[in-house]
Amino acid sequence: MSAGEFHSLYYTDCGPDQGLRGGAGFQFQAVSAGTTEEMMGVVQRSALYEAPVGWMREKRPVEEYPPSLVHVHQDGLYATARGTYLGAETGGVREGNQFTHALVATDAQLYGPIRPAQLWGAPWWVAEPASSTECPAVPAEPEPGPFGVEALREWVLGQQDGESWLLAVHSAIDRVHDEGAPRVVFVGEDPAVVVRWIAAATLLLPQERALAVGFRVFATNPQFSGQEVLGLHPDWAGSLAEPARNTDFEVFNLATGERRETAASDSALHWVPRFLRADPYDVVDAIELSHQFARGRGATRPSTADRLAAGVLVLDEEVAGPEPALALAEWLAAPPAVSAADVLEPVLAAVLDSAPGVRVLTRLAETDLEQAGQVRIALLRAEVDEIVRGTPADDRAPLRERPWRPEEAEEAAALVEGAAGAVRPERMDLLLRTASRFDVHPRLGNFTEAAGRFAEWWAHHPHAGVDPARWTCGPELIDLLRDVLAQRLDGPLRDEVTAAIKDRWWRLLAPTVSDPFMPLDAAVAAAAVAAGGSARQETIAVFRERLRRSDQPGTGEAVFDALFGASAPTLVELSDFLAELPSTAVSDALAQRAFGVLAGSKVSGRYLDVLRGLSHHLGDRQDLRKLWEDDGRLRGWLTSLRRKGADAGSPGDISEEVLVARAGKIVGALLDADPRAATDLAVASGEQLQQTLVRELPKVWHDEDAAPERRDRAVVLAFVAAWSDDATATVRAAFDRELEAWMHAHKQTDYRRVSKLLRGVDADHAAAWHDWLRETAQRKPKQPRSRQVARRLFGRRER
Repeated sequence: MSAGEFHSLYYTDCGPDQGLRGGAGFQFQAVSAGTTEEMMGVVQRSALYEAPVGWMREKRPVEEYPPSLVHVHQDGLYATARGTYLGAETGGVREGNQFTHALVATDAQLYGPIRPAQLWGAPWWVAEPASSTECPAVPAEPEPGPFGVEALREWVLGQQDGESWLLAVHSAIDRVHDEGAPRVVFVGEDPAVVVRWIAAATLLLPQERALAVGFRVFATNPQFSGQEVLGLHPDWAGSLAEPARNTDFEVFNLATGERRETAASDSALHWVPRFLRADPYDVVDAIELSHQFARGRGATRPSTADRLAAGVLVLDEEVAGPEPALALAEWLAAPPAVSAADVLEPVLAAVLDSAPGVRVLTRLAETDLEQAGQVRIALLRAEVDEIVRGTPADDRAPLRERPWRPEEAEEAAALVEGAAGAVRPERMDLLLRTASRFDVHPRLGNFTEAAGRFAEWWAHHPHAGVDPARWTCGPELIDLLRDVLAQRLDGPLRDEVTAAIKDRWWRLLAPTVSDPFMPLDAAVAAAAVAAGGSARQETIAVFRERLRRSDQPGTGEAVFDALFGASAPTLVELSDFLAELPSTAVSDALAQRAFGVLAGSKVSGRYLDVLRGLSHHLGDRQDLRKLWEDDGRLRGWLTSLRRKGADAGSPGDISEEVLVARAGKIVGALLDADPRAATDLAVASGEQLQQTLVRELPKVWHDEDAAPERRDRAVVLAFVAAWSDDATATVRAAFDRELEAWMHAHKQTDYRRVSKLLRGVDADHAAAWHDWLRETAQRKPKQPRSRQVARRLFGRRER
């Protein structure tokens, strides 16, 4: 047998040497070449004609017995058989002879597009034995009987309530392999009518599933028939003729018109109306294609989107409504393994032609098809239309990055620019944010008038929550906003605009300031500096750069006023500000501003540095002049100390304010000097300097970041100053407290290092140090020293 043919098998009651067994009786009378035992077993078990016992007892005429049609799918084999009742067995002894002609295939492709039920009445069926035990095979894609596709469609349309019945019949057969689903029973006198319903219903299944549906028309013993679909003659149906009484079977009583009302399957709802109204051959092809799509996705049954896509491709259907469009968008975003050019792109075009909404287009924008750019433009157009109409628009999800082609970028930009002329100003922000989301760059020159209207509206609504950082044309629109605000600052709304700048606008405009002579920049800079934090630092840095680059008269005063018009500078800021200017560039007007800052500041090293830079403008300010002069003498003494050591002598009478302000430098210079010179100067410089040392030296020896030797020198300097006859009782007592605290916090190794340094200054100092350590260690906490001990420890011994 050829690979393109069905195996053919004849089964009947045979005489001696007529059948394959050789003996008489029921057996396979003939089979085509290559037929196997497995094939004969499947036919014998499940596909032979069943004669009704009751009728045989009644000896009804042979012509009253209906022919049968059976189909099974077992053990990897497909078998379709037609049976005929012949009456008495060979020899005329008893009733029950029959003839069954069966086709068997291992390959479902042999059926082609034909459903087994369509083979009823085919002209090639055989109803009598062959002349030998070998019979001819049946070619692939056998010619069907009168139940062609178009004939079945016309027949259903001609039945009363035919569409409703086909919906129900197809739904029942569609579900027959679902877990727990009932088998299907047809009750009717005419087997041809039953077979027509089965044929029509299975035409609406893909061929693979249609061939898996077994049926028997007619069955005499339905409980023992293995097929999923059974046809019963009313005489043999019994209680199965009543649909309402059966749950194990879905009963369609064709004789009475009764059936149980059940929900139609999705497949039935989709395909039945199309089968009855469109080209039925195209519908069958679409059903097959939808099944291929499902298999391409790894699914067993087509989804709604699989069916819709097949309808678009085969039936030229339009996509009707948002739900089908969304289903297809989801399908396109995760498509089956199919050709993009032949399948996906035509489906995408159909969805786009349906004018889908934003939701559908957003999903389509995630596809990777050739038309992706046009999808994004369609989505942009839909979102822009919503914005122009005023439809509330939630924040959209980010789009996947995808570069525009040049012509697409131009089309998208023109779309946004056109919408800008129609959109209300309060929705311009949303339009521009949408453009940014799509990486579209509208050109301000193409919607100048609309941009101007928006800038005017924006200037009147500082709290609108507009963020130009989210626009691709943000800098240009900020420039327009600046123009509007600058004009309003020069008019009757000055106070209102100034308040808005302090409250809101400075945050947006601070990065744009550059000209201290411009009122807008000055107001923004003052507000930014007053706000503090990084905004203050960055704005001051911008204008300090302007100071360095400008030789325009009055720049210093303009920058000072712009920066510190709403908040005074700190001494550090003032010092840095003046440092940017040559001394000759510090005008008297600028100096007066600086003096105003000093008037509210505590005297410190930075204070004195600023004062030194303003020395040419002191005039009759005697208090400041005295500070300046004392600071000059002290700085001169510190310079001399570094050069001459002990020969530098005393700094003289320096005000306490200056000593306190320069305390760090004083202590630093003494600790950097030779220890002998430092101790001599500390002793000889008077109580004011010693009081400064009382405050500053403990800071040094408590400083963990200072070098150990420097911390030890601070202890030495404090002890020698306290041990001096020139030290007052107040200084001695203060040093004594601080040194005692140091002693209790340190160990013998620390004491020995200090002792070694003291011996380098004077042996008497080292001896006094040891006496002091011993007496301090023996003294009870908080016990005052005796006058004799205090005199011995902190008073000069007579030489």
